[in-house]
Amino acid sequence: MVFRFLGNNNNNELPDQQLINEIGYLSNFSNEQLEQLLDIIFEFMIIQKSEQLLNQIQEFSNEHSINENTLKNIIRGCIIFFKSSAKNNLTIDHLREDCIQFKLDEEQSKLISTKYKQHYIEISRSLVGNSLTINQVLDMQWRFGVTTSSSEFTKSNTTGSTFLQLKLVLDKGNNIKEDVHMELTLPQFYEFLKEMQSAKASLEYFN
Repeated sequence: MVFRFLGNNNNNELPDQQLINEIGYLSNFSNEQLEQLLDIIFEFMIIQKSEQLLNQIQEFSNEHSINENTLKNIIRGCIIFFKSSAKNNLTIDHLREDCIQFKLDEEQSKLISTKYKQHYIEISRSLVGNSLTINQVLDMQWRFGVTTSSSEFTKSNTTGSTFLQLKLVLDKGNNIKEDVHMELTLPQFYEFLKEMQSAKASLEYFN
C-alpha cells in the first residue's frame, strides 16, 4: 500500500491512524455534503480566515446534524492531506488513488480530486506565500513548458499555453531544508511575483 501524499521517499510509510480515520469518515457523506465540505476546506486553505471557518463549521454541523468536534477533526485531516499533496506536487490521478487507499469509493475520490484540481494553483500560491513569510529562501529553480491535452492542471481549451514550474528551497532552521513546488500559468506567475515584490518592499520599509 503506497500513499503518494507522504512523498516519494516514504513509500513504505503509512499515515497515522487518526488521519486514516478522519479522511475515511468522508465516506459517510453524500456527494452533495462532500462537495459542500470541500468548498469550505479549500476556501479556508486559500484565504485562511479562522473566524469564518468556525462559523461555517457550526452552520454545516447544524444543517447536517454532525458533531462539531468530529467535523473539526475531519477538516484537520483533510487540510493535512491536501497540504502534503500540494507540497509533493501530486498529480490528480495520484491524489485520487490515495483517496481510494483511504477507503473512499471511486465516485467520491473522483469528486475530491476534481475539486483539488480546480483550486490547486490557489492552494499552492497560498502555501508558498505563507512559507516565504517565515522561512529564508536558499535557492529557486524554474522551468518553462507548454501545456498539452494530457497536462494535469489544465483544461483542453488551454492546450498550447505556456506555464512555469517553480521550485523553492527553504531554510526551516536547524540545518533542515524543505522543497516547495508550484505550477503556474504565466499570468499567475506575474501576479505571484508582483505580490512577492510588494511584500519585499513592505519589509524593507519597516526595516
